[in-house]
Order: sequence, then C-alpha cells, then structure tokens
Amino acid sequence: MKFKKIKEIVLFGVINLLFISSALLFISTVYDVQISNSEYFQNQALSYREKVEILEAARGSIYDRNLNVVASSIQSYDIGIRPNEVSNKEELSELLSVFLQLESIKILQELETRKGFFYLARDVDFEIGTEIKSWNHSGVYLETSSKRIIHSDPLKKIVGTVDPDSKGIEGLEYYYNSRLTGTDGELRYEAAPNGSIIPQGEISTIQPIHGEDIILSLDGDLQYLSEDLCAQALIETKAFNCSVVFANALNGEIIISAEKKADNAESFNINLISGRANYEPGSALKIFTIGSAIENQLITSNSTFQVPDKIEIISNSCLEGYEGKDKGCFRDFLKHETYNLTVKEIIERSSNVGTILATQSADINDIELFLKKFGFSTKTGVQLSGETKGSFTEYNICKTCLSSLSIGYSINVSQYQMVRAYSIIANGGKHVELTLTRGLNNNILTKDVISEELSQELKNLLVNVVEGENGTGKSLRMENYTIGGKTGTSRTHIEGVGYSNSRFNTSFTGFIETDEGPVVGSVLLWGASISPRSEYVTGGSTAAPIFKTIVSYLVPGE
Repeated sequence: MKFKKIKEIVLFGVINLLFISSALLFISTVYDVQISNSEYFQNQALSYREKVEILEAARGSIYDRNLNVVASSIQSYDIGIRPNEVSNKEELSELLSVFLQLESIKILQELETRKGFFYLARDVDFEIGTEIKSWNHSGVYLETSSKRIIHSDPLKKIVGTVDPDSKGIEGLEYYYNSRLTGTDGELRYEAAPNGSIIPQGEISTIQPIHGEDIILSLDGDLQYLSEDLCAQALIETKAFNCSVVFANALNGEIIISAEKKADNAESFNINLISGRANYEPGSALKIFTIGSAIENQLITSNSTFQVPDKIEIISNSCLEGYEGKDKGCFRDFLKHETYNLTVKEIIERSSNVGTILATQSADINDIELFLKKFGFSTKTGVQLSGETKGSFTEYNICKTCLSSLSIGYSINVSQYQMVRAYSIIANGGKHVELTLTRGLNNNILTKDVISEELSQELKNLLVNVVEGENGTGKSLRMENYTIGGKTGTSRTHIEGVGYSNSRFNTSFTGFIETDEGPVVGSVLLWGASISPRSEYVTGGSTAAPIFKTIVSYLVPGE
C-alpha cells in the first residue's frame, strides 16, 4: 500500500514536470515569435504571400543628327514551353506554327525531345504574343520582353545589333550598351493565394531608371544619298566596294559614313570597311610627304624641279626588258616632255616623278614620324569594334622605299585615318578625334599637330588642285565654293594574288569651307576597273564626281 502511494506521487510529479516544461516551452516560443523575433517571423510569413514583379527599364533610343529615330525598342514577348505540361503536343505545334511562322513538324520535334523548359521563340510581336497568351494553353508561358527596331537601313551596320536579352553585341549598341541599358526597378506587394493584390497589404515600388538616348552625328538623309550614289558607281566602275566618309574638321563629328558592296566583293567583303580595311592611298598621301619636306625646310611651295615623265631609282630599271627583282622605275600617269615644275604645280598635276624629286633629300624616318603625328599607324578611336590601325612597311631601308612612300605606297591606312589627317590640315593644324555621336565627347582643339602657317600652306596647295589650270580635281570647281583636296589612284592589292593590273583603288579626299567650319570628305572606290567619264580609271574620273554631288547637298546654295 505504501509502495503504491509512492508510485502515485512520483507519477504525479512527472506529469506536473512535463506540464510545467511544456508550459515554459510554449511561453518561450510565444515570446520568441511575438516579441524577441517577431519581425523575423513576420517577414517569413509575409514572404509566402509577397510577390515581386520586375519593372523593366526601357532601352534608350538612338537618333540621327536631325533627331530622326534610328533605333528604338517596342514591347514584345518571349514564348517559353514546359513540354511535360503540354497535353496535346500535335495540336499545339499546329497552332504555334501559324502564328510564329515556324514549321509545325520542327515545333513538334522540339516538344517531344526537350525535357525541361525552353524558349521556342523570342521577341515575338506584341499582337501575336497577346493572341497566344489568350489561349491559356497548358505548358505555354509568355514573358514580356522588348524588341529592337532599326528605322534607318543605311545606318543599320553602324548602329549594330542587340541579343534577345536586349544587350548590345555589335556596333554602337555594343559600344554604348551601359548608357543605353538603364536599371530595372521592382514592384513588391502582398498577394492572395489566387495572385490578386491584397488591398490593405503593403506595396513598395522602386522605379526603373530608363536608358539614356543617344544622338548620332550622322545625317540619315545624306547617308541614304551616299549609299545611292555608291550603288550607281559600283555599276559604272565595276568596283568591289564603295565607301564615303564626311566629317566636321573642327569637332570630328562624322556626318556620313556610308558604304555599298558589289555582289562580287569577295576580296573586300568587309562591313564598316572605312574603319576596318587597309589600302594604299596613292597620290592622296602626297600632301603629307611634301608637307614633311616643307616642315623640315628642305623645300618650299615654290621650289622648282626639272621633271621628266619617268625616273630610275635602280639603274636600267626603266629599260624595256628589265628583269630585275626590284621594281625601280617610277612614271607619271601620262607621258610628257621634261618640264620645270614648282612644288605647287607638282601637287596640282599629281606628278609621281616630281614628288619623288621633291622628297629625295628627306629621311624616310622623318617622313614616317611626320605621318604618325597625323595619326597614321594608330586607331582613330571611333566608337566601333575591329578598327584597323594601319601600318608602315617593316623594311624601310630598301632603295625604293622612300620613293614608294612619297607617292602613297608602302603604307596601309584606313579611310577614317585619311579623313582625320585631312581634318588636321583643314582646321589649322589641330589634333581632332573622330566621333559618331553628338554631345558625348569633349573635342576641344588645343593640341597643335603642325603649325597654323604650315597648315595654311598645305591648304593652299590642296585648293590649287581644284582651282589650278592643270589640277587633277578641277572637275570639282564650283562658283562660290572653296574646295581643296587630292585625288588618289593606286593598284588594288588582292590577298593571295598581289597587285592587280586592271583594278585600282580610286579616291578623292578633300575639304569644303562652310559656315560651321571646314568639312572633310573622302570617297573611295575599292577595285574599280572602268571609268564612265574617261578612258583612264582615276580618282578624278570616278570618286571626285561623287564628292561633288554630296557637297552640293551638304552645303546647298553656298
């Protein structure tokens, strides 16, 4: 009996202990949830009903210099599929093929072979996506997206492209991606189990920061005109490619950067060829090699030379039947009697022999240093990927190296480099950077490349090419216009073949004075083989007329 009593007391004590322990645990838990960690548990509970929606930042638009829209984004949809949730795959593939312009058999194959979620189509037009969304078809998920639209075909290559996630991958879209992209915002709210917003719930919004708009320095109308002129020139000259670049010489803003490619352009099948391809400029470089000799006080514009129609740098190299390895005979374009020419007249007539004679006492290294001051052998820094920096010949101590360089061979340049170099002459000798945009660069002309006096002397020589009686650019002469420049003609070098005997890179590079300062332009036909205006294929007969037409639109009624 006594043992039984003790047993009951122990059992009662254990029960009381368990009750007290449970009560203390309950009180501790309630205290933890309601007081000490109330905020944590409140957030945990809220997280099960809190929804977050991304407020997508709009990608900035791109405009031309006249504020015409070049590139913009519109709302679209990405079509995602979860194959294991699709009940009737054949029916769905038939429906989607009609709206997405895809073969139903290929859609069905994707649905049957894919295991997890995948995108069937991206950047689908908003109207089509809205229609597909209205089906509420199981396994089909639509996500809002944005589609990039290019409104100007002539500017398409320069503007570039974006990937399906609206990230720039080429051209200016790539270069200015961080400016154009912006920062997404978000909307947080409490939602009921059916997804609807709880009216009394907390709502917080972080507004998106939309991408910046960019204004190009390019003129869409002149771009279109230039491409049209190039298309006609390709037919007339049978050239591989035609490219046009015009820029303001004071601030470096590129007004035109157009190109057109022929169907047979295998040798020059390069997009954005003005910055990505090299060529030997020929006579268009003579103003710089002559300029180097003038700066080093070896000659003046009035220095006179007795100029035959050919010159031998290597003995007997001009004799008929010469079989020497090195080509040491240089000739003027047309045969002529020996005459006395000033340096001014040598540039006016674009005499190869005269240029060689005028620079023969120069050091080739001094000429190269002079050319490098103008930016040759370095990239211009224009906002495009893949730009070439050009080059000089690695071996410049051969017997003909100086003569070859003096007339525009033995050097590789880009068209952008030529425009920048001529801009330095035209703007008074100041360094300038080329740009494809407005307001994003601070191009203040402070650094002297050459003296203002030398700049003016070289400008006068270039103006005389147009105004002179025997000027190779005299076809550009127009009343009330001040135009200067230089024709260029060089044999086309074809990779794996060598110098062509029938194709030429023909160009005109020059400037026109305007109310906004000098504008420099370059027209280049790559591999021209026919001239519609002359029996000779030259820069004067092929490229100069295009330059003249563009100038008449660029500065009408001057």
